[in-house]
Amino acid sequence: MEEISIDIFNLLDKQPEPARGNVLLAKPTVDDACFKRSVILLVDHDSEGSMGVIVNRLTDYTLADVIEGPDYFQEIPLYMGGPVGLNQMFFLHTLGPDVIPNCIQVARGLYFGGDYEAVKRYVACGEPVEGKMKFIVGYSGWEKGQLADEISRFDWVIQKHIDEALIMGDQEADDMWKAAVESFGEKYRTWNNWPTNPSDN
Repeated sequence: MEEISIDIFNLLDKQPEPARGNVLLAKPTVDDACFKRSVILLVDHDSEGSMGVIVNRLTDYTLADVIEGPDYFQEIPLYMGGPVGLNQMFFLHTLGPDVIPNCIQVARGLYFGGDYEAVKRYVACGEPVEGKMKFIVGYSGWEKGQLADEISRFDWVIQKHIDEALIMGDQEADDMWKAAVESFGEKYRTWNNWPTNPSDN
């Protein structure tokens, strides 16, 4: 077997230091079931560790499975944010503190968490959810130095800014990953030529 240069994926480019609001994009060869072709929004990062949520991993569950409410709760999907804290639900939204008090701004136009009762009232009143709010079960967590190690192994590339419409979209996992690749610029577009399941070729 002929060895190929790792730089076929432009992974040797120096990556910025991760920060809240950055997006982590899994390289095409990551085959972990949870993180394969994942798009992760970092919602917290400091010297002690990092926390993020996968935004393109739709589950077969809906809000009705975790919160009692009107029938249309069955139409609001749940996303899997990562393998940690699967008994916890988080919410990512564009509504801001005027609608959801105590939320944290993680990026331009994007907010995380906030007052749970305000969220329930908003949804129960039939206010629009699609494109404005994602309900996410679990999260992705890294201990001190762990994320830096993974970046140094070329598991992730970092984007400082990404379109909120992409993050809040409801595309299938692979389609959102490909759209995110496109948003990262021309030099990463070869990633989209890499088969989802190389063993099938």
